[in-house]
Amino acid sequence: MKFQCTKADILTTVQQAQNIVGQKTTLQILSNLLIEAKGDELRITSTDLEIGLHSQCKVDVENEGRTTVPAKKFFDIIRSMSDKPITIETDDEDVTTVSSGKSSKFRLLGLPAEDFPKLPDFSGEDCWEFKQSILKTIIKQTTHAISRDESRYVLNGIYTVLNSKEITAVTTDGRRLAKSYHSGMNFKDCKIDFILPTKAVTELTKLIDDEGQLKIYPKGNQVCFEIGNTTLITKLIEGNFPEYQAVIPESLEQKIVLNKNKFIETLSRVAILTSDKTNSIKLVFSENLCTITSNSPNVGDAREEIEVEYEGPELPIAFNPYYLMDILKCLEAETATIELTNALKPGVIKEGDNFLAVIMPMRLE
Repeated sequence: MKFQCTKADILTTVQQAQNIVGQKTTLQILSNLLIEAKGDELRITSTDLEIGLHSQCKVDVENEGRTTVPAKKFFDIIRSMSDKPITIETDDEDVTTVSSGKSSKFRLLGLPAEDFPKLPDFSGEDCWEFKQSILKTIIKQTTHAISRDESRYVLNGIYTVLNSKEITAVTTDGRRLAKSYHSGMNFKDCKIDFILPTKAVTELTKLIDDEGQLKIYPKGNQVCFEIGNTTLITKLIEGNFPEYQAVIPESLEQKIVLNKNKFIETLSRVAILTSDKTNSIKLVFSENLCTITSNSPNVGDAREEIEVEYEGPELPIAFNPYYLMDILKCLEAETATIELTNALKPGVIKEGDNFLAVIMPMRLE
């Protein structure tokens, strides 16, 4: 195999692929990238057996072929190169030489391409196609509520439901819930649901853009995302996501409208003096005013007031300020509406018909 390229031609493609490679693996081949030169393209594949990625780019192929190279070292070499033309050549012993001009030359000892695990084929499977920006919004609105508790593995991802007209995505860690909803689609007349693991969500965040389309192909316990010249394949979390609808209050008695950014700024200041043990702040809503207080034993306390739109009875309630700020940062509008009933029942924050968040209150001190 032999081809020529520049650093700009292949750096992004190599970086995308090496991001998948695990830091610790018992199989040496999983620390490598599969590189294939054919026609006028370089195709790079990586996998950790949970997630796999295909990516391709244009290069000047002199001799077609395939091999594997150590992922991290190959990426570091390409990244360190100048903008001069690069020649990459592999011999019959899977030794790959990366050279640029007469002064730079690197040799990498690879493994046979035949030893690299084959990724599943999704051709012929049902496909859902929609804008990348929708998936970007879904991830922004839901990732903060993904559970990090590995003992509750079905909560360690985004529960996604696709049917003929809409997409619904839900996350929860038991203390908060986020729901992202997008309608007006025109998909095939069928329905699927799956739990997308956190690592796949992280990698998708690096791949998606504000423009362009993406395609989703589900099959068994795996799903494939096709985004431009890159294909991401991931295993799914197996199990039943809880009946989240029961957590969402059907009716709440009080509504508070406030300036989102000013409220976030106030929360972040008052949160400085929360207790490390509880991470709790107290909010007291009275007529057009919210008083926010925090207390950290043996350290100090804080109190701030902020104007809001509220006309109900005095309403005290306690929340984790960081959970509250995570939700508010998902909103696009300058104002936010918080719906409450009392100090014991969950609060709800919505934005139009596309986003809803539920946050459980904490015990009032």
